[in-house]
Amino acid sequence: MTNPSSYTTHQMSNEDAINHINDSFDFDSKAVTLARMFAFEDIIEYDIMEWVKMPVSAGLGEFVEHCRQANEMVIPKYTSRKTYDPIDMEGALHDLSEKMETVMIAMQVYADIHSTMREKIHGKLV
Repeated sequence: MTNPSSYTTHQMSNEDAINHINDSFDFDSKAVTLARMFAFEDIIEYDIMEWVKMPVSAGLGEFVEHCRQANEMVIPKYTSRKTYDPIDMEGALHDLSEKMETVMIAMQVYADIHSTMREKIHGKLV
């Protein structure tokens, strides 16, 4: 088990953290954009020095809530119809599947961002 006192901690401002994330995770992707957005919100809410101490799982719950809210907006558009066109339904389900995949990839990127920032602040094990 790792002893927290074996880390070298470097102070970092929220602005520095956000700039580092923007520079390090600068990919043209919906998933990366979503992950950065959630990371930025958490950094602003908790402060970077506290956020990196939190388990990554604490931030992942917001992605689940994001999916839940999105589904609550999309699903009723199709379930309230009196008739279904199989081609339209297939397209809608494919679109929903792509959105869920984007969120899952964003969760992975968020975890990578968290890990990268934790290492940048705490450094490598000495």
